Order: sequence, then structure tokens, then C-alpha cells
Amino acid sequence: MTSTRPGRIVAAAVGILVVALVATGCSAIQNLTGHFTGLTVTPEVGDCWRVTYDDAQKSEDWEGTGAVPCTTTHETYTYAVGKLTQKFTGSWLDGKGNPRADVDNAAFTVCQAEQARVLPGLTAKEALLSPTYYLPSVAQWNAGARWVRCDLTEIRVGSTFESPDLTPLPTKFSVLVSALESNPKKFALCEDDPANNGPDGSQTTYASCTGPSDWTLLFTKDVAGAIGSSYPGTAALKAQGDSECVTTYSADGHIATAIYPSQTTWTQYDDRALDCWLNNN
Repeated sequence: MTSTRPGRIVAAAVGILVVALVATGCSAIQNLTGHFTGLTVTPEVGDCWRVTYDDAQKSEDWEGTGAVPCTTTHETYTYAVGKLTQKFTGSWLDGKGNPRADVDNAAFTVCQAEQARVLPGLTAKEALLSPTYYLPSVAQWNAGARWVRCDLTEIRVGSTFESPDLTPLPTKFSVLVSALESNPKKFALCEDDPANNGPDGSQTTYASCTGPSDWTLLFTKDVAGAIGSSYPGTAALKAQGDSECVTTYSADGHIATAIYPSQTTWTQYDDRALDCWLNNN
């Protein structure tokens, strides 16, 4: 079975299978006032915060409540605070109220480097761990702030692909890092498929790869295609998926499935991910 990607752009921010770092908050402005107020203090490494999955995806800047003690319930942790070294003038919002691509890309690059330093064991396969990042509020930015807050969240096993939840993080971030090092499979991406709709389909739920599950993600990779390039067509992507996934990994009655970008996700979200899943039933 081979299919186009039904909605993986939901699972992270700018692209959605968590391929190492996901640019969280690249959606259009929902609340311009919030962008001007937002966070009023500079974040620090070790800060813990309350947030829902949906709110973590809504904005490039933090518009939730202030940091909370890490001994209390929290869903995101600041593992690094980087700095934009480029010279930017004007707001980080463009004329339409959307995040500027140059600022957004620079922030992504900063946290990508910090992730490699702090979380070297985090790869595309540990997709339950979802790195995010936040820019200063517009007011802070206009006052000269150029920090980038790099956070980590974890998708809750049992929540649905269509509406993910986050799981509370440990009191100490070192516990999460140790778990990633000793048992990366705990954070790998598996799904249960009660309606038999395929991976990422309607009603699928995130499952633990340490136990039985209907689907296991074998790999994800970017297909060729620069940003802004024309969609290569379903036939070409299907052929690649069949060659690199379906025929290669289908064995012993277990069918591999390739999921690739649709024309919509390719064009609107710069989606270039080819995902290969194995049916465990």
C-alpha cells in the first residue's frame, strides 16, 4: 500500500513528522495583540512551562503563562537559549502579520545547532519528542531582544494523530536525556490503527514502540526538491516509495507502506518527507 500524506503537517509546526527540529509556530497570526505583549522576561535554560500541543503550534513567540517550578506539572522545558547573530531591522512580522522567513529560518538554525549539542541522540526516529522554539515578543524584539528559546515537548502515547496531546515531563531534564540515551525506542514513532485507515489516518493513536502496535515508522527522509520547486507528481513519488520502502521492507506477511507529500502539502508547507511504515499485524 502506498499513499500520499493525509495530514502529517499537523504533528509539528512547520513540517510535521518531527524530523529532528520542528519549527513550531509558523502559522498565520491569530492574535496580533498577543505578539506585542507575549513573554515579558528573558527565558533561561532550565525553565519549565505549561502548554498544550495546540498552543505550542500557534505562534512563533510564547504567549502562555510564565515559567513554573519544574517540580510541578509542565509540558515543555527550555534546554537552550540561543542568540540571533544576524542584523535584522524592523519587526519579525511581515506586512501581513506573518513571521518573516529570514528571521524564522535563523531561529530554526540556532536551535538546530543547540539541539545537536544538548540532545545529540535525538534523531528523526524519536518522533514523540518534539523540539520547538520561540522568538521574543514584538515588544521585546523592538527593544533589541534577539534571543531564541529552544524547548522540548513529548507527544503523549494514546493521544490521536489528528489531535495530539503532550505528556508531562520529568522534574529533572536529565531524566529525559538519560532515557533517550538508554532507551531511544521509548520515544520512537508507532501507531495503533483501530479503524484500519493506515498510518496517520483517521482515528489512529500514538502507540509505544516498546510494546505491540499496528504500525512502526521505519524511516523518514527528504525527497529531492528545492523550496519553491514544482511538485514532481504522484507517480514519481509512488515509484520512489515503492522502491525504497515497500519492496525493500515488506517481508513475512508484513506490508510496508510509503507515505509521501501530496501536491497541497508540497506547495503550501514545503513538505518533502517520505515516510516508510511497517504494518505489524
